[in-house]
Amino acid sequence: MIDVVGFLISWLTFLGIYGILAISLNFESGTSGVTNFGKVFFYGLGAYIGAALTVYLFLLLSGVDTSKVSPFDIEGIVLLGELATKNPVLDIGLLLASLVLAFLVAGIVGYLLSYPIIRVGPAFVGFTLLSTGELFRIFLQHYEPLGGSKGIMSIPHPFAWVPNPTLRALLYLFVVLGLLALTYFVFRRLYNSPLGRTLRAVRDDEIAALCLGKHVPRLKAMVLFIGSGFAGMAGVLLAFYYSSINPDIFVPAVTFNVWAMIILGGMGNLEGSLLGAAIFTLFDRLLAFVTPQLGITIISPDYIRGFLVGFLIVVVLLFRPQGILKEGKIETPAWKVYEEEVKGEKSG
Repeated sequence: MIDVVGFLISWLTFLGIYGILAISLNFESGTSGVTNFGKVFFYGLGAYIGAALTVYLFLLLSGVDTSKVSPFDIEGIVLLGELATKNPVLDIGLLLASLVLAFLVAGIVGYLLSYPIIRVGPAFVGFTLLSTGELFRIFLQHYEPLGGSKGIMSIPHPFAWVPNPTLRALLYLFVVLGLLALTYFVFRRLYNSPLGRTLRAVRDDEIAALCLGKHVPRLKAMVLFIGSGFAGMAGVLLAFYYSSINPDIFVPAVTFNVWAMIILGGMGNLEGSLLGAAIFTLFDRLLAFVTPQLGITIISPDYIRGFLVGFLIVVVLLFRPQGILKEGKIETPAWKVYEEEVKGEKSG
C-alpha cells in the first residue's frame, strides 16, 4: 500500500530543492549564457558547509568536547540524535545559520571561479566547472575531517523535537517551499530588471555588449555569485532532509538532471524551470515508491527514470525545441506603456 501523504510530502520537498537549482541554473545559462556544467559543485559545497557547521557546533554548544567525542564516531552519532530532540532553538538556529553561510561561501567561490573560466573562453566554461565539481567530490572522498567516503551522518533535523514524523516532514516541507518562493521572487525581479535585460544582451551577442560598454566579466561574476549562492542553500536543504550526506550523492549526473529540467521546461523561462523540476521529480518519486511495490529488482529505478526523461527530452526537442514554455517577454513599466499606446492607437 502506497502512503499517498508521504509520497506527496517527499515529492514536493524534492520539487522545492530541485526547483531552486533549476531556477538558478536557468538564470545562469538560459538568461545570461553562462554554460554551467558544475552546478553540483556548489550544491555539494553548500550541503557540506551546512552539515559540518551543524554537527560540530551542535556538540560544542551542547557542552561536548569534540576532541574526545567526534561527530563521526558511533558515540558522537548517537549523541547527536539524542540531543537533537531536546534543543528546538538550536535545531532551527543552526539551519538558518547554515543557509546564510552556505549562500555566502558558495557565492564567493562562484565569484572567484569566474576569473579562471573567463580566461579559458566561453567554449570551455562548462567543462572547467564540470571538472571542478568532480575534483571536489574526489577531495571529499579522501578528506577525513569531513568523514571521507563515509560522509557526515546524524545531521540534526531542524524539527527533530516534533514527535510525529509526518508533522515533522510537513514542517520541513513548508521551509523548503518558502525558500523556493523566495528564490522565484528574487530571480523574477532580476529577470525583469535592467540587469536582466543586460544579461540577455550578453547572452545573445557578447561582443556587441562589450562594444556598448558593458563589463561582461563583472556581469558573469555577479551571475555566478547569485546562482551559486542559491545552489549552496539548496544543498543545505538536502543535507537536513537526508540527515546524512556522502560524496557519492554529488556526482556529475546531478548537474545534467537539472539541465534536463530546464531543457524540458524551457530555457530562459523561470516558470519552465519549475515545470521541468516538477516533471522530473515526479518521475523520480513515483519510481522510488512504485518499483518496490511491484517487486521490480532486475532493472534499477535510476535506469527507468533515465530512459523516460531522455525519451521526453527527445520528444520535446523534436516538436518544441524551445521547451514546453518558451521564453516570455520582458515585463517592464516601459513595455506596459508601449502596449497601452498601441492599444490606444488601434482603438482610435
